[in-house]
Amino acid sequence: MLDKIIQFSLNNRLIVLAVAAIMLGVGAWQSLQLPIDVFPNLNRPRVVVMTEAPGMAPEEVEALITFPCAERQQIATISKTKLLCCIQE
Repeated sequence: MLDKIIQFSLNNRLIVLAVAAIMLGVGAWQSLQLPIDVFPNLNRPRVVVMTEAPGMAPEEVEALITFPCAERQQIATISKTKLLCCIQE
């Protein structure tokens, strides 16, 4: 079987080269049509929630507003949440 394929290829070099060139062209065209990103977006979406309460000290805002929101899982229930941080500035 393999001997017949080799013999055919040697006897019909032009046909084999034409088929190889067509396959190379179709493969190159198809690779350009693929909707796949080679370099995916590595930046995760980030949400920043700022809490303000006029007339309250930063410690009061943190104790009365920020931490209760985080503890009740109101912010963490957002789908695909990986990390929840509370930072006071």
